[in-house]
Amino acid sequence: MDSGRARALLQAVQDRQPIDMSPDERRLFVDQGILSPVGTATRDQWLTAVASLPALRDRVRELSRQALAAPGPTAPPELQQMIRELEEIAGQKTSVDSLVWNGPTQEYVKPTLLGRSVLEDLSTWQKHLEGRSFEQFQQDLSTYRGGLFETIQRADLTYRGLVLTEQMRADNDVTFGDPFTTVDLRFASIILAKRSLDPSLLAQSFEFFNMAVNWGSWNKEDRLVGSTVLASLPGNLQTVRTDFERLRIALESHGILPEDRIFAAAAMADLDPSWWDLVFSRIDEIHRRRPPLNAILLSALARSSYSVDEALARFDAALAGMATRGYKDGLVVEAAASILASAPIEAGAMVDRFAFMASHLAGVFDPPHAPSAMLAASPLEPFEAIDVFRDCISAITRRNFFELTLEIENLALVMCYGVAPLGLGYLAANLPPGAIPPIPAPLAAVPLYGPSWYAWHTYWVYRPLGRYIATHPVHVHTIAAFG
Repeated sequence: MDSGRARALLQAVQDRQPIDMSPDERRLFVDQGILSPVGTATRDQWLTAVASLPALRDRVRELSRQALAAPGPTAPPELQQMIRELEEIAGQKTSVDSLVWNGPTQEYVKPTLLGRSVLEDLSTWQKHLEGRSFEQFQQDLSTYRGGLFETIQRADLTYRGLVLTEQMRADNDVTFGDPFTTVDLRFASIILAKRSLDPSLLAQSFEFFNMAVNWGSWNKEDRLVGSTVLASLPGNLQTVRTDFERLRIALESHGILPEDRIFAAAAMADLDPSWWDLVFSRIDEIHRRRPPLNAILLSALARSSYSVDEALARFDAALAGMATRGYKDGLVVEAAASILASAPIEAGAMVDRFAFMASHLAGVFDPPHAPSAMLAASPLEPFEAIDVFRDCISAITRRNFFELTLEIENLALVMCYGVAPLGLGYLAANLPPGAIPPIPAPLAAVPLYGPSWYAWHTYWVYRPLGRYIATHPVHVHTIAAFG
């Protein structure tokens, strides 16, 4: 069956419109539990029972008033029995109201909970259904969601290795700076697990960079983002380490403050050294024209695929558009604007996409500006990106890969980047939007890995969360927004 045909049939059932479903189509839906068949005799029985509903409801109300006036801890048996009957008939009424007539098989059908979920998937991804059978669509969605669970499993094994290393360091009284918390290590693990490697190798790579790199600082946040980003890159560990240290030192001569150099270097760590001069020149130009911009904003705009003039024009347009939507000036608004401006999306759509995301993330992140911009920068449609984000939340919660509920959306935001079903995942599953500076061919090839996303996430999302967790008791955390 064609996916478009499947969606049309299920949508008609949802809208309670008569359908023309063939026996083969009916068999497919019923066998999978997507639709439930109901014969005319069963429907007639339900209608008869539903006809008695008003009288039964009135009788229950009367007996309830009498029971309240009489002493006793429980309701009379007669009332309890009538309440059970009322609940059963009310359920039958709901079923009757949802019945849809199917002419070819001369029976009624009604949607199941699974059927509603399948329709939601078909509606979300309807732009990509052409030429795809319903069976293939289901298989693709199953493979994609199975991949999310595999990522969580790999992250969990990586996390266990990182925790063991941290415990051994504490037992041996080896300290340098503040120790990583379990929240820190889960965050690192979910990023590392996006590479399909042995979890023990991922944990060893993280520890190598944590111990071997000359960070120039014992700041835990610097070491966390730096070690995680470097361990997520392919290539020889020593070469990656050396290039990163050279990059961090070089940024000093381009106006990047000491407290921002690790994050700025992490956002550029995947660039071949032959690209550095070009990106540095763009940083210098943007810094000269916009001195107040901090290093993370600079690195996002400098790495964008637009000229400096166009990147700054897009940045200004994003700021102006957000101001008209009521978003006040401030660093978090500028952060969102820089992410939007560097993304490969139309300038006219930037703010609309941002506003859509912000409306869906209300109350999920505080502040929500950068996360909304990060999802808005996705090449997916906004509602598709939200659907992937929710799928990642589902995978994290079902696998119980969290301690504090505040972690769930934070981990899901990292996990969802680059992920999508139906072959729509971005290159290498972690390429940041607008990652490629406009350089001449053949150097304009897209790099396989782009850590800008992780640097943005750590700076604008994880760092405020980590500081909040460190200063608040655990019992304040409640359920996740999309739990």
